[in-house]
Amino acid sequence: MEPAPRDSAPDVVIVGAGPTGLMAATLLRRSGVAVRVLDKSAQQAHESRAFAVHARSLELLRSIGLGDAFMERGLVASGAQVFVDGRQVAEVDVADIGRRDTPYPFVLMVPQWDIEAILADDLRAHGVTVEHEVEVYDVRQTELGVMVSAARADGTRFGVSAAYVIGADGAHSVVRKCLGLRFDGAPYPQGFLLADCRIDWPLDHDHLKIFVGDRNLAVYLPLRGREVGRVIAISPYTESEPADEAAGSQPATLAEVEAALRGVVKLPLSLHDARWVTRYRLHHRGVDRYGVGRGFVAGDAAHIHSPAGGQGMNTGLQDAANLAWKLALVLTGRAPSELLDSYHAERWPVGRKILQRTDRLFAAMSSQAGWVARARNFVLPLIAPTLAGLAPVRARAFAFVSQLGIRYRPNAFLRDATPDVWRAGVAPGHRAPDARISAKRSVFDLLRGYRFTVLALSRRPLDGDEIDRCTAELAALAPTLRSDVGAHLVARSLIGRDARFRQAESPEVFEAYGLSARVPAAVFVVRPDGYVAYRAAGLDVDAAARFLRERFMRPQDDALVPD
Repeated sequence: MEPAPRDSAPDVVIVGAGPTGLMAATLLRRSGVAVRVLDKSAQQAHESRAFAVHARSLELLRSIGLGDAFMERGLVASGAQVFVDGRQVAEVDVADIGRRDTPYPFVLMVPQWDIEAILADDLRAHGVTVEHEVEVYDVRQTELGVMVSAARADGTRFGVSAAYVIGADGAHSVVRKCLGLRFDGAPYPQGFLLADCRIDWPLDHDHLKIFVGDRNLAVYLPLRGREVGRVIAISPYTESEPADEAAGSQPATLAEVEAALRGVVKLPLSLHDARWVTRYRLHHRGVDRYGVGRGFVAGDAAHIHSPAGGQGMNTGLQDAANLAWKLALVLTGRAPSELLDSYHAERWPVGRKILQRTDRLFAAMSSQAGWVARARNFVLPLIAPTLAGLAPVRARAFAFVSQLGIRYRPNAFLRDATPDVWRAGVAPGHRAPDARISAKRSVFDLLRGYRFTVLALSRRPLDGDEIDRCTAELAALAPTLRSDVGAHLVARSLIGRDARFRQAESPEVFEAYGLSARVPAAVFVVRPDGYVAYRAAGLDVDAAARFLRERFMRPQDDALVPD
């Protein structure tokens, strides 16, 4: 893909080059959209601000060819251990989570500097380089577009016009403020100390560890084995610490972190070779809307919450995945501008639910109130071993943490054409799961690229005439719709293997998608972000094509300039 000329007007300006902004940019470029990325920092991150990459994010990265790059730089967490007053009371083995619908039934620990390096390199390969040391100070929009005003490090001011703007510029987002969005919430009462450093102690360096003390909490996160890990501890409690949004990070010393950690770990330890040390306050806040007119917010600009479960960055990546393809279709006039309203409709409830759950979990684990802390420390050793040993509890916790359980509510761009026949399976708005087709192929091997994919599935064996008809209709999808649409038939057959379709050698694919004796065949449309947009019993590929044409791919010759 050729680089977009710097002096040409981009389709979309992205403010902020953290993981969310970089993901939005690379997905938009893959969709043929011209982007410009502005960031006020001098360079990409050199601290591990974010660290946990969950299964849903890895699935997205795999679909665009970046899964292996993350796996090569990451550390698969062995599990989590819980300590109360210096004594281990529970261990959760994430390798025994029992999920077969994802290639990534684990948490991958990747420092943010690696995350951003991979995404920035990929973006450069698609013709876009982040413009650093550029601070955006104003965003204005009209019916025809947006004007983003910015200043370079030398004080030079300039403006960039575009059709849309995405604010991925963090908790203090300028874009959010210019759009007039509320950011409701409050700070947590505690202060925290953080260090990325080497830690010497008698414990291992491959498990995530949670330490609970009398009125203290600390967490250890493995990043690079013995070489470097992250430690977080509640700083000494004081009512005098600033709690306003502008407080931000404050200087701290490694000695302070070590002292706070010793107070709760209650084991001999030493910290050294620090890469990053800071004191900070946590907030839980969310916007009232994810977009206004031609401006949108994503990631920390839309929601900030406690680090419980490592949800922040992963939620931002999924925000970007949900928005980018919608912008691309509206920009080309293939889809109506109302499609952009579904970004708020789908992602706002997700952000709110994650805020609520992480808030409750964090409040329970980090409370410094005397009686609450004493009750927690008494009950936790009694129930934690039992809960950690229950497979349904582990599975439920993983579904939340991994974000595999996220589902979108019904809207105008999701359709179940045969709602009354299904008793199970993957409904529109649900994530499309992985499942084994044969020894060498799974569903995710077919869901490659950030594009729509039509899956025709038949557990009933098809004869030659049925295969001819279905494969011909699938082959006609892309040229008829004039769009890059993946199309695959996965079936049992009466004619043996054939290059035109995928022979199902395992029933897993049919079980995962709800096919049964009652519904032996079905067609699914999977969106670029990996969620099902349409399903219908039977093998009516033409009906799926009509749905795509009506909602997302009206003929370009008849397309209107977006409102």
